[in-house]
Amino acid sequence: MGNLRSLIAFGLELFNTAFRRNRFNFGDPDVLARLESMVPVIGNTLYSSSSHVLIKGLKASSAIVKCPLKKLEKSVPVFVRRAIDILKGIGNTESEVAQTALKSLATIVRDKSNAEVKEKDLVFLLELLAPDLEEPGRQASVFAMLRAIVARKFIVPEIYDLMERVSEIMVTNQSPQVQELCRSVFLQFLLDYPQGKGRLRTTMSFLAKNTAFTYESGRLSVLELLSAIVSKFEESLIGDFADLLFVSLVMVIANDDSTKSREMAAEIVKSLFLRLNSDHRQLLMSHLRSWANQQANPQLTRVAAQVYGIILDALQANATTYLSSMIEGLNMNIQRSAEQLTKEEDEMDVDSEWQVAYHSLTVLGKIIRIFPDVATREQTVSWTAVVTHLLFPHSWVRMAAARVLGQLFSMLPVAEAPRDGYPATSPLAGLDLKEIAEKHSTQLKSPHLNSALGLQIVKNLLYIGKCFCVAKVSDPQPAGDIESEDDDRDDEEHEHEEVNGDNPLAWLFSKLSYQIRSAYIARRNRPANSVSEALYLCMDMNSRSRENRRIGTSNPPLFFASSRQWQISWKLPCCRNS
Repeated sequence: MGNLRSLIAFGLELFNTAFRRNRFNFGDPDVLARLESMVPVIGNTLYSSSSHVLIKGLKASSAIVKCPLKKLEKSVPVFVRRAIDILKGIGNTESEVAQTALKSLATIVRDKSNAEVKEKDLVFLLELLAPDLEEPGRQASVFAMLRAIVARKFIVPEIYDLMERVSEIMVTNQSPQVQELCRSVFLQFLLDYPQGKGRLRTTMSFLAKNTAFTYESGRLSVLELLSAIVSKFEESLIGDFADLLFVSLVMVIANDDSTKSREMAAEIVKSLFLRLNSDHRQLLMSHLRSWANQQANPQLTRVAAQVYGIILDALQANATTYLSSMIEGLNMNIQRSAEQLTKEEDEMDVDSEWQVAYHSLTVLGKIIRIFPDVATREQTVSWTAVVTHLLFPHSWVRMAAARVLGQLFSMLPVAEAPRDGYPATSPLAGLDLKEIAEKHSTQLKSPHLNSALGLQIVKNLLYIGKCFCVAKVSDPQPAGDIESEDDDRDDEEHEHEEVNGDNPLAWLFSKLSYQIRSAYIARRNRPANSVSEALYLCMDMNSRSRENRRIGTSNPPLFFASSRQWQISWKLPCCRNS
């Protein structure tokens, strides 16, 4: 008897191995005829009292149901019945036989439409699976069975209770593999099973609440599911829960300390806006307008600016409807920040205030990139407030302000500044190019100047220098050489600024030349390179001037420094990239 069981187990193992290695040609009638005779044989092995034979037989039954055989129509219900009876006889899922029976039953139920499970058997299976949802060694078979049940849309009240457990495990479990299994099963359940409005709202509230879960892995798992929900649910359902989801996602963007969580939330907000109709979009924009007006709460104004940028990224040119409210909110933020900046430094909380200014300027730059006419439209952007941020204590804000100004300059033709200021219709109305140039020059002195900001400053100074170049100026007054290195450089710079006060290009040239000299002496290599490039560009621009006017003397470098000093400094700009 023992030898017979060994022979049966050996034959079943040969069949399983051949099937696993694709040795059966289902297009060959002879092969199919031999397999037809195997169906009742495999079915008989499921009645064996030997666990070794049962394991091999269960594996063989889940394999042969994938073959195009006629006898399977009658044999599949027998396979299902025997697998359930084996599980009932064992009473738990701890043994290898029970685990194999679960996996085989899951395969048969999933792949064969005539594999029916009675309601009482389904309840038994769900009760059997529930304790093992968080058992690492048995989760593979448990979730395989759950996926099969959900795929066939078998409905009993117990499955709703079990799915609540699955949703909790999706958040609390720390294993990425288990979280992925839970998400896939739960999403399929939400898509395919009847969900009453009350139950679905409870589910959405649960997900929204857990976007603030304690551990990052749980928050990311919830965000992954929300991303799938937003992309796969019907638009009408998305609209019903848009308000709830939007607020929870915005709170993630505002408060989460995980960069990955914030980025995922931002992507979901983009997808959400693209799925909503105009009425629901207007509702969400009303929330943002309300937050943008909360000037006493910098966190709300900051997150409103951030979300404006996210919406712009999503809608692009289709954001025209919301453009005016966006610009209004951004201008308020920038103006308030500028007012704070002009007060005493100790009255400004740089740690919190810089984010409002930075995000507002960044989003303003996005608006100008998408809608270029905004930059040149009369009284649309508060450019004076933007200029104020060129010397903001935080370098990111300086960079954002310089870039926005650079966008403006790139759209304006080079023109002479009127004596009485620019007309009200000009975007430069109220601005002083000399003041802007001075702020840019001051930035070049910063020891924290990076290459990106230095390059943007150079571009802006080049435009300003071109405007200075076309300006009508009186003949410059001569100035003597400066021979002593021990003189105070600040006094020298101030003296030459006064000499060249009526010639803005000469003033700019003088200012930059003294900065490069000071930077070289102080051995500040990075700022020195930026100053050198700015100075060289101004020199090049001046040399191309149509009037070829002289700046102080016929030899500009020697006018601003002694010959020995300039021989040292002159090497710096020559190293620039052409």
